Amino acid sequence: MAENTASKSNAANMSPAKNNMGRAWPVAIVVFLAGFCMPANMGKTMWLAPMVMQSLNFGPDTLGWVNGVFYILGAVIAFPAASFIRRLGIRWSVTIALLCGIVGNALGLVSGTVGMLMFSRVIEGAGFGLMGVIGVAAISPWFPPEKRGLPLGVWAMWVAFANAVTPILDSAIATATGDYISVWWFFLVFDAVILVLFLLVYRDPSDPYIDEAEKSGKVKFSYKELFSHKVVWILGALFFLEEGAFVASQGFLTAYVTTHLNAPLMVGSLLVSAGAIWGACFAPISGAISDKINSRRKVLIFCMISAVIFGAMVYTVTDLRLYVIVIILNGFVGGGVASMLWTSCTETVPSHLVSGATATLACLQSCGMFLGSMFMGNVINAIGYQMASLCVLAPIFFIGLLIAVFGLKGRLR
Repeated sequence: MAENTASKSNAANMSPAKNNMGRAWPVAIVVFLAGFCMPANMGKTMWLAPMVMQSLNFGPDTLGWVNGVFYILGAVIAFPAASFIRRLGIRWSVTIALLCGIVGNALGLVSGTVGMLMFSRVIEGAGFGLMGVIGVAAISPWFPPEKRGLPLGVWAMWVAFANAVTPILDSAIATATGDYISVWWFFLVFDAVILVLFLLVYRDPSDPYIDEAEKSGKVKFSYKELFSHKVVWILGALFFLEEGAFVASQGFLTAYVTTHLNAPLMVGSLLVSAGAIWGACFAPISGAISDKINSRRKVLIFCMISAVIFGAMVYTVTDLRLYVIVIILNGFVGGGVASMLWTSCTETVPSHLVSGATATLACLQSCGMFLGSMFMGNVINAIGYQMASLCVLAPIFFIGLLIAVFGLKGRLR
């Protein structure tokens, strides 16, 4: 039960940081924007799948790889990044992550083959993996534990908000120019602009909300100590399952709507965006609710119940009007689960291990996303969309629900 008391001991050992409050939210916002760039880069091949597949002449099975390779390097570098950011600091670490996005987009511009496109996405994925570790570690020292639900709920929007905005944005740019490559140009410039903004705004907190032992230098980051916290692995396993199933569903949603429901590409993009917009809104709402009721686990269980229903419906609905329900559930899953898991990982370990806890979640998140994206195309080819929804997505979400109900009982407030 040591993990369960970590949050209380952290709070007791933390000193006030009044001088930080004027910059806390600007820093949180600019870190969020840096994070937003990463899934915005990720979504290009998802939302423009019909155009990219036609241009480079490949099918859904290869699309799974094109989507999935984005997460490979992100998973590999997650744990080294935990030590990496403690040595280089947040400022340099975020800069490197954004440079990965810029370089990846530049390589994507000259990708005339599927192999080159995949390579460019591996580089972009490195930035995604870094930001998955950096985000929580960058924001949490600016806020006391009892008030972290809202700012870390905002951070948890980094994927959902990108998924809300970019399907419509990517489709609009590609439609207006008649070429999907223009979307790569747009995000190359966008990533560069955010890098400049980040460098102008970000500062380290003068009096961070961290343990006094860490402030005094009495404790150091230790992988052995990190790995002894079982609850971190439980949170990571839940994230692995939820993100794998959720991203797999999102990666083929546009293709499903356009091919099986005979909807235009823009309609498919609008449906994806609508669910993501609600998810982006629900992430900070769920954080604020969990602060109010003093429980992360109750909100997490509600979101995982929604995930099971979502998994069963996402590829079985045959009437576009019924997608209203899918959109609502999409938001609970895409926004609420990530919000609760990122926030919880700061409360279950001492502050000097937070970067390691986020690395665990980021690594297993990227692994889940990679495997989900890679296998989903083959699953759909083998058994079709409907069976994939009922026999693959819903059961995976259900296992995640069991982990939330039983695995985190007594371990998470």
